[in-house]
Amino acid sequence: MAGGEGVAEKRRVERKYLVFYLRIFAGESLLALGHVVNLSSRGMMMIGNRHVGLDESFHLRIRLPKGVSDRHEMIFDATSRWSMRDANPDFVLSGFCIDRLSAIDRKDMLVLLEEFGYQAV
Repeated sequence: MAGGEGVAEKRRVERKYLVFYLRIFAGESLLALGHVVNLSSRGMMMIGNRHVGLDESFHLRIRLPKGVSDRHEMIFDATSRWSMRDANPDFVLSGFCIDRLSAIDRKDMLVLLEEFGYQAV
């Protein structure tokens, strides 16, 4: 397990918090890994119930809210960068670098961030 301390200082793209948690699934399965806490076109933080392995590759699926796209989900590849206990010990925070977004997923991500994202104070 690696800590997320100092992670923000290494980012080149500022992440936004979303007005609600979007559910994250592992690939095509119905296995929910957790929920998006914050997001950018290059990375995200997830809250879930288990630690993820460091530098582990994932094929992820996020269900999109109505109004973002004609599609109901976004599918992309990401690599885990860190995982640590949340302030609430029942949960785990994990950071991911998004490895690949299709052009349509990138467009939907930008709409999602503009319409449902905000900067924390």
